Amino acid sequence: MLVTLALFLQLAVAGVLLASGVAKVRGDANRETWKALLDRAPGLLGRLPVDVVSSLHIGVEILLAVALLVAIAPPLAPVAAPALAAAALLFTGFTGIALYSATGAAVTCSCFGRSTTSLGWPHVVRNVALTVLAVGGLVAASDAVADPLPDLGSAALAVVGAAAVTALTYFFDDVVDVFAPPDPRRSGTRVPTR
Repeated sequence: MLVTLALFLQLAVAGVLLASGVAKVRGDANRETWKALLDRAPGLLGRLPVDVVSSLHIGVEILLAVALLVAIAPPLAPVAAPALAAAALLFTGFTGIALYSATGAAVTCSCFGRSTTSLGWPHVVRNVALTVLAVGGLVAASDAVADPLPDLGSAALAVVGAAAVTALTYFFDDVVDVFAPPDPRRSGTRVPTR
């Protein structure tokens, strides 16, 4: 059971990171978000090149996703723990940015492509949940490292669960808009990029 949980958490984190990274490659929204953040940053931090920071962010997300996916193979299983730890740190940083935006310094969400929605409290909650998934995956992977891969049925369940988490995270702004009371400030939805 623990190995199935570890696989689910590993795949869920990988799916979220891969969907996020690939969505950012398709447009300039991530660059615009980092420009807004770096313009407000003090000292040397504010002078970092926007294109480099944006590209590094995208590269790290995709690299971590690939590392988590290849770590499913038993010989590469030890890669999962450091990748999950790095993902937890990344999600913690995203939580900090969402908290910064939610407390008054609005930053546009470019989490999964172009959006006109500012990061807010729902994003703080989502990012805390993603951090918990990554930390849970790290703990489960550490405990299940010597266990064999799960049977086909359990593995399929882990894949379906991870796909559901990825889809829910990808369409998070849309889900929040459906259940949130009308708010003219949250009228933005993801806009497909060309």
